[in-house]
Amino acid sequence: MTVLPLHIRLRPQRLAAAVFGRLGQTRHVQAAATRDPRDAVVKIFNTRQRPGWTVPWQDQPVESTSGSGAVIATRLGLGSEVGRAVLTAAHVIADSRYLQVQRTNDRFGGEKFRAHVVAVCHEIDLALLRLEEEEVLEEMEPLVVGSATELPRVFDKVRVVGYPIGGDACSVTEGVVSRVEVQEYSHSLRFGLALTVDAAINSGNSGGPLVDALSGHVVGVAFQKMVARGVELQGHAVPAPVIQRFLEDVASSAAGEGSPVRLKMPSLGCDYQSLEPPALRQSLGLDELKGILISRLHHADPGRHATGLAAGDVLLTFNGHKLDELGFADLFGRRLHFGAARDLCRVGSAVEMEVWRGGARHMVQQVLRPAQHLVPRGQYDVRPRFFIVGGLVFQALSNEYLQGWAAHERPAHLQELFIGGHATPERNEAVILAQILADLVNAGYDSGWVGAPVVSEVNGTAVRNLSHFVQLVEAGRQNHALPTGRLEIRVLLGGGPFRIVLPLKGLDEADERIQRIYGLPRLGSETYERS
Repeated sequence: MTVLPLHIRLRPQRLAAAVFGRLGQTRHVQAAATRDPRDAVVKIFNTRQRPGWTVPWQDQPVESTSGSGAVIATRLGLGSEVGRAVLTAAHVIADSRYLQVQRTNDRFGGEKFRAHVVAVCHEIDLALLRLEEEEVLEEMEPLVVGSATELPRVFDKVRVVGYPIGGDACSVTEGVVSRVEVQEYSHSLRFGLALTVDAAINSGNSGGPLVDALSGHVVGVAFQKMVARGVELQGHAVPAPVIQRFLEDVASSAAGEGSPVRLKMPSLGCDYQSLEPPALRQSLGLDELKGILISRLHHADPGRHATGLAAGDVLLTFNGHKLDELGFADLFGRRLHFGAARDLCRVGSAVEMEVWRGGARHMVQQVLRPAQHLVPRGQYDVRPRFFIVGGLVFQALSNEYLQGWAAHERPAHLQELFIGGHATPERNEAVILAQILADLVNAGYDSGWVGAPVVSEVNGTAVRNLSHFVQLVEAGRQNHALPTGRLEIRVLLGGGPFRIVLPLKGLDEADERIQRIYGLPRLGSETYERS
């Protein structure tokens, strides 16, 4: 089963691939339903260039894609006035080099206008755009984003508005809300609240609004659909409460001059399991209490925190919401996974939780911070981080790097890190030897792809991340005057540990020679720090 984002990749004559949008909803203003929502929906053209994650000093070919967006009225930063902006999906504008927006309905011509990203949150696949010619959007009546405290009901009639493949005019399809639950977002591989609708969502609908048929309000933004044998009409949209959370964060942010606001979503910072088996609940002494078991903490040593969650806790309530044994709670008047309540909180906010610990109930407080995976995923608008020394190419392992292989061909030790690895104070990033550029200085260690072993030590010191690795290498190079000076790098292969030694004498000359022979623009990325 595959879940696809729905933007259109434009080829010289025709189109392919797809991404859609989301919408928010409210039911009160009947007059809004008389408006044609197409008057506030635009087509977005993205000229993008993705980095080469397996050859990190190169870029992939330039390509053109398209999606949809809705004109809304919102504040674009701290202290700003309410103005017009285009709400769309983050994957529609990801890795952009040049953005354009086009109005194609009967009131306007087909002229394209230069656009820029104001804010983006890739984790929930949302973005806001502004136009260089701001008066263009002022001529358009904005759509109203639905309530932050209300979700559509199953059977509510909705319309998907946008520019899907198959024509140039703005398209409208109609259906009903068929499901409201937490789903995996294919753009970020993160779970979040989503609407499922049976209205047709096709390539190019990405970023377009899902509007309530009665009120005309945006109740979601189309962003993906499920594709599998026997599966039909299952499109997903980001719901209005999540959109409103995004817009509130944008309104309270202070963007740098010319650079977009890059927002993150909160994480509880732990792994957990359900407590559905009665025997497991009895072993914990829960009796009639319900909750989920905290199995592992992220970013911290195993054990208890003085005030926050600890491994072995049973989470009973989250921010006032009682959890059942599967982690579901009463939210928006329905049964939803508590992850939906988490996403309504801000990064940095402290939430109250009740836990079962040591045979008693305790109140704890946890600060919600962005998720930090050992192997990053959902990286867009950033460049791969890499470092080359003695022809050895080192880089931070990421899901984007792994996507260079088909899923069944990925190196097993790297896939295991992606699925089961977690960040600790001792290692918050996996550094791999991605390839070897053959030269006299590294003779005997083979060349090209050598299995992508994971780096463990440099000169006897354990490696925490790529930035730390570079620091250790540069510190080791200070001994270049010693006749016995060398860099000793230990890596882990599938068959066990492996040792690499580079002589310091002549290493600087070798780096210059390798850069010239292989046509390398540089021997490292602009930054080694993780964003």
